[in-house]
Amino acid sequence: MNNILSEKKYQKYILKKLAASGYEVHPADHYDRLFAVSRPELMRFLETTQPDEMESLKKIYKEKTEEVIVSAINAEETKKRGSRLDVLKHGVEIANVPLKLMYAKPATTYNKELNKLYNENIFSVSEEVWVSDEERIDLVVFLNGFAIMAFELKCNAAGQNYENAILQYRTERNPKTRLFRFKAGVLVSFAMDLEEVYMTTKLDGEATFFLPFNMGKGEGINTGAGNPVLKDEYSVHYMWDNILQKDSVLEIISKFMFIEVKEKKEDEKIAAKEGRTPRKKVSETVIFPRFHQLDVIRKVLDDVMTNKSSQNYLLQHSAGSGKTNEIAWLSYRLASLHDAENKIIFDSIIICTDRVVVDRQLQQAVLSLEHKSGFIRVMDEKCTSADLGRALEGNTKIVVTTIQKFPYIVGNVKALKDKHFAVIIDEAHSSTAGKNMKAVTDVLRECEEIDAEDILTKEVSKNGKPENVSVFAFTATPKPTTLKLFGRTNTNGRNEAFHLYSMKQAIEEGFILNVLENYTTYDTYFQLNKEIKEDPEYQTNKAKRQIARFIDLHETNIMQRVEIIIEHFRTTVMTELDGQAKAMVITASREAAVKYRQGFEDYVKRKGYTDIHALVAFSGKVKLEDKEYTEPGMNGFAEKKLPAEFDSDDYNVLIVADKYQTGFDQKRCIFASL
Repeated sequence: MNNILSEKKYQKYILKKLAASGYEVHPADHYDRLFAVSRPELMRFLETTQPDEMESLKKIYKEKTEEVIVSAINAEETKKRGSRLDVLKHGVEIANVPLKLMYAKPATTYNKELNKLYNENIFSVSEEVWVSDEERIDLVVFLNGFAIMAFELKCNAAGQNYENAILQYRTERNPKTRLFRFKAGVLVSFAMDLEEVYMTTKLDGEATFFLPFNMGKGEGINTGAGNPVLKDEYSVHYMWDNILQKDSVLEIISKFMFIEVKEKKEDEKIAAKEGRTPRKKVSETVIFPRFHQLDVIRKVLDDVMTNKSSQNYLLQHSAGSGKTNEIAWLSYRLASLHDAENKIIFDSIIICTDRVVVDRQLQQAVLSLEHKSGFIRVMDEKCTSADLGRALEGNTKIVVTTIQKFPYIVGNVKALKDKHFAVIIDEAHSSTAGKNMKAVTDVLRECEEIDAEDILTKEVSKNGKPENVSVFAFTATPKPTTLKLFGRTNTNGRNEAFHLYSMKQAIEEGFILNVLENYTTYDTYFQLNKEIKEDPEYQTNKAKRQIARFIDLHETNIMQRVEIIIEHFRTTVMTELDGQAKAMVITASREAAVKYRQGFEDYVKRKGYTDIHALVAFSGKVKLEDKEYTEPGMNGFAEKKLPAEFDSDDYNVLIVADKYQTGFDQKRCIFASL
């Protein structure tokens, strides 16, 4: 391993590595700073891959052909909803002549011409590129002439690291220059030293947000932030050995990257004061996968290519892993995955989740990826069991549904045993260990009516699964039964997850809070006295649990806890985060969530407090004392509005049942568990 002692040597080292993997190394004067392209490479790519189209354009524009092409591409990239990513994926059309600007890897090897064109993509790299008269970037990577990646390098031996690179991006790089223009410039910018890598898809001055792009350091659940320290290689070698390889870059652009669009209606109260209708604010985010997200998808696909539908997969990914996008990417890739003989592996992909609000986020992520009409079918509230059955019987490749809907297709689908399915289950530990997993198994294997524990035992004893179904189970904290059902046996004879992104790494990388630092538990102590020693009604653990449940839901107990929580929040928590702190109160059941919300309202009203307002979150309907309760009915608005409402200044407490214990994104929360 070379001993790199300066930033300049680091640049040369990377250039040498990339050149060895097929990159062209060009002087920086190839770069056109007005359009963020290398014109010679762009024109060479077009002439080589699309000679007939270029000849047609030359007949129209003659000596101005190059200028027309570059200007037309620039217009598409810089229009309101345009982007360099979209242009690369879909090309442009000039005078009714379509031009492809990148060739993605074909799904099969059948089409020799497409595979030949894929290999005609041109990769190049330049160092010391002048972005403007005042700014120079260390390295820029080009694809077919388009600047797609920027690198600011630092050398640890010279006393600098990635943090200095991040500071440089934030304070010395102008986001308005063409290279760094959001969506129209490079797809991603990296801050990299010899030990760690960080990335951003949007320069925004001091507000620029960087994500870690590291492998993780350590083993198993003890894996933390950073990269392994290696004896014979630099810790960030995966960048040039893996990520920047040609196939990898093209896969990331064509199969992973997308633009996430979110709409948020402005404050209705402000609009009402101004006498107008609230406007919708649209925010866009360019999604570039983090390292562990790339890693899990690639490793799963490689294993499926070999084993087809013969295996199950347990993916132990902590909250903060970006699980919604992981599931979207996995379903999208599995839907078109072919084996070595060019045969499709799965006929349909079924995504099952029991987290209703996050389910909508998942649906949006899946629909954001490239797809043809009919490729994806989302089973929303209006869909019936018959609709779901038809989707699976037909040619729909991806079906998104809640676990709760799955039981209704039992008996409706007759041809499933002749097809191959990938079933992606979100939060396996809460969904697959009960009746819902039984329903899934019933449908896919038409097994007899037995209870959930019998099914789990039977699955394990028979090696777990039907040959035509692979289950991909995502969970943050797998239970022993989940490990038995979905885990792989390691060299020590123990079952473990196929892939791991640990809670420790998520905490150290800043994606989730260490809730134990601001987590309050309220313990209830009580004593049971038995008058009759042999009384069978009080001999079982089940009876003890029923008594404990009665006490937990008793009005007196609830009101005592409500008083403590509210007063603690008002005196200790509310002033945190400049008065923006919020609390999430986690209850043991849906019934408890309803009763605690009622208790909150009663206590606040009795005290006359106007600075604390609670929402409730639970799925389905709850019946208490002959009265039926729903989340929308108690909150006064539709369930899909809950995340936005809780994020507003109108509410500061969220009382939840177990559906919100994972996957809910609220960065100002203090947690309390009951």
